[in-house]
Amino acid sequence: MKTKYIKLIAFTTLVIFACKAQKSVKITTKKEIVSNTDKKNILFIAIDDLKPLLSNYGESQMKTPNFDRLAKMGMTFTNAHVQYAVCGASRASVMTGTNPDTNEVWDLHTDFRESAPNLVSMPEYLISQGYESTGTGKIYHIPSAADGHDAKTWSIPHVMPKNYDPKYGEPAYAYYQDPETKAKMEKLTKEAISKGIKKWKTRGYVLKKHKPSTESADVSDEAYNDGLFTQTALKQLNTLEAGNKPWFLAVGYQKPHLPFVAPKKYWDLYDRDQIKLAPFQQLSEGTPKFAYHSFGELRAFSDIDSKLNIGDKVPEAKQRELIHGYMACVSYIDAQIGKLLDELEKRNILDDTIIVLWGDHGFHLGDHTEWCKHSNFEQATRIPFMFAGPGVAKNQKSHHPVNLVDLFPTIFDLAGVPQHSQTDGKSLVPLLDSDNSTNIDMDYAYHQYKRGPKMGYSIRTERYRYTEWHDNNYRSYNDYNSSKIAGYELYDYQKDPLETKNHVKDPAYAATVKLLKSKLKSHLTK
Repeated sequence: MKTKYIKLIAFTTLVIFACKAQKSVKITTKKEIVSNTDKKNILFIAIDDLKPLLSNYGESQMKTPNFDRLAKMGMTFTNAHVQYAVCGASRASVMTGTNPDTNEVWDLHTDFRESAPNLVSMPEYLISQGYESTGTGKIYHIPSAADGHDAKTWSIPHVMPKNYDPKYGEPAYAYYQDPETKAKMEKLTKEAISKGIKKWKTRGYVLKKHKPSTESADVSDEAYNDGLFTQTALKQLNTLEAGNKPWFLAVGYQKPHLPFVAPKKYWDLYDRDQIKLAPFQQLSEGTPKFAYHSFGELRAFSDIDSKLNIGDKVPEAKQRELIHGYMACVSYIDAQIGKLLDELEKRNILDDTIIVLWGDHGFHLGDHTEWCKHSNFEQATRIPFMFAGPGVAKNQKSHHPVNLVDLFPTIFDLAGVPQHSQTDGKSLVPLLDSDNSTNIDMDYAYHQYKRGPKMGYSIRTERYRYTEWHDNNYRSYNDYNSSKIAGYELYDYQKDPLETKNHVKDPAYAATVKLLKSKLKSHLTK
């Protein structure tokens, strides 16, 4: 659980942070450090915008054999949720083991090193425990290349490769390999320059006129970033295995983030006409309108109607194209995971390596007329969350509600290093050798999302989600005030899995609302 910061005056704040900083600095003593021979390697796989649209989560339409393979190797959590459904905040949370109201990252732009400089990252702590740490791809959101993608996190510098398949060259504007698209973008770039539009404004000019939301090009895996990340990770593994330290290797895949671009062979796995569309495409009965958004991230693409608003549907043909693209991207990433697993197996180090795979949030694909993330609904908060390796029972599923922030303490327990006191999460080790939920002292997951001055806080139990929208820029370190709550939501996933109705005012749910309100208030005021 989070620490409750009492921000009455600046001096008090500094004192609290200073005390916590001292607590974080004294990580362990030499006598407490576990022998390197007893520690386990860690393969840390982060996937951008990945919802549990996977065959091992029961999605029969999906072709994801390597997710199935990993599932058989360990534990799949089926009711796992992020703490904040946007990249920057979610990644700051998982990497520090702290909730957004602790690390004060609620957006894409804030760096936790500035908002909460007393915190340490997970790999940073592991380095102090004798680990080598390196990574490739998207792990954090905000740090620039200038600081090495958060340089403190790595003992060997993080790598963002650009050695694309020479047959195709570098993608246009970071994403596109289709020859026609590249030619059109080159023409628009020259047009912008001829008009005196320079530097970063050139990019804006081009992408406003031509920015496809999907691409199916007949290219190799290494024509796009994610294929390069895999090849880079395999080279990094060579370096790590040549050393004499346990290692932490982070691989951050960018797909299935928009735009949905993937090699054609992954698109060919699916028949667009047979793709299932979201069955519920309207606003939920009784739900506050501010719980929704108008998916500006998708509307920024040139082939999407920019005037669509909350409650408006994307045309069915475009829905099918987008979902097809999302599925192709997921299968593309599945193939990359297979390459990583093949290498661990080839090296005979699976028994010495903890594997954790997670998505930084889910993704709306037309449900509630919504797209992208940025909400407190199930499709935005629920993620794939999987563990395998020593200490993890094979081929298991747990339906217990868990949080992505729980990854931080769980990794340390599995790796055999002393636990760090910084975390707001709880170790999931009691669930990993068997689904012994009696040893977990929390029967709900939790998350939050901001709409202007309103912050929506939710808890998700096995059956329900209850949300309160607190107004006036409330945060959980402020005094809880029921009079400042602007809206409530309650969804019953046993009777209404599609969230078609907000049951919070239904007399039949009065006892449930009272119980869940008590749980949420207890969480917010600790």
